[in-house]
Amino acid sequence: MCPRCNGRTQHARRFARIQIPQANRLVDADGNERAGIHLPEIAVPLATYASWNLRDPSIGAPEQRVSFECSYLPFPRTAEDRRKSSDPRQAIAERYSNREDYLLRYRQVVDQLVDERWILKEDAPLLLQAGEREWDEATK
Repeated sequence: MCPRCNGRTQHARRFARIQIPQANRLVDADGNERAGIHLPEIAVPLATYASWNLRDPSIGAPEQRVSFECSYLPFPRTAEDRRKSSDPRQAIAERYSNREDYLLRYRQVVDQLVDERWILKEDAPLLLQAGEREWDEATK
């Protein structure tokens, strides 16, 4: 969740109105980049992760990017939340039946990355704990 707005949709609404530069258009329907190795957070998403962030309106130039700061734009929790905020992305409850469903998919991605040697086996437990924390934060 964005610490500056202390809410779930303020930045998401601004983000949706911005014309994304051509170089950043290689994204999926959620706004996550398609290229590269997909870590669990991207392969089993609870948010849109952008490699850039917009300036807060309180400091001026809200359509310009902030250097070296990325974006985390959480998905709506439910379909009703999605409709209320006019968010085109699927809600968490529409993607995953429950926490266990999400964590099972997350674990499958971690295991695949370990098998493919993109992640060390000893790092897997830490990644799984991060997945649990992210679910808990995104669904509270």
